[in-house]
Amino acid sequence: MTLAAQPNLTPGHTYRTRDLLAWTRNPTRLARRLVDEGRLREAAYGLYYAPLPTWFGQAPATDEDLLCAFLNGGRFVISGPSRWNALGLGSTVLFAATLVYNRQRTGQFTFDGRRFLLRRVLFPDQPPPEWFIIDLVQHHEMAGVALPALATALTAQLRSGRWDRAVLRDMAVAYGKKSTLALVDGCLAQAYETT
Repeated sequence: MTLAAQPNLTPGHTYRTRDLLAWTRNPTRLARRLVDEGRLREAAYGLYYAPLPTWFGQAPATDEDLLCAFLNGGRFVISGPSRWNALGLGSTVLFAATLVYNRQRTGQFTFDGRRFLLRRVLFPDQPPPEWFIIDLVQHHEMAGVALPALATALTAQLRSGRWDRAVLRDMAVAYGKKSTLALVDGCLAQAYETT
């Protein structure tokens, strides 16, 4: 009789079923046993994480770890209300799901009881804050912000020098629609004429 595999799991790390192939020929059975032992928790079918022990109990995996494992290490950007509201442009919306841009999957997924809305969208490698402005302008209806109010707030912030004008325009050209570019150009023109 052989001994059952006892993999050395890293607390806080996320695993796919196929990651367990390093310890067994039947990773599904090993995953089920580790879940029963409490060493793994199931976030979704085929997606598991090793809980991180803290003073207050066991902490779940972070959104970034779950998404990285789900997308097989592919690039992604978390956007949406948490980023839009921080811009100070009038957005105060909250979502029940986290908005995630990536280059592989589209759809709504639930991992460990948390909802994620994945969209295949073009985005820069390291998005500057100005990119999130373009994202907000393009999704202003989803954010519950009227376009004229958004334009007024953006013009005021451009006047105060909060955003890099060249980077904002570059992001609008590279990642925005024509209407987004027109709005950004209008805000830049108004900010320049009054300074």
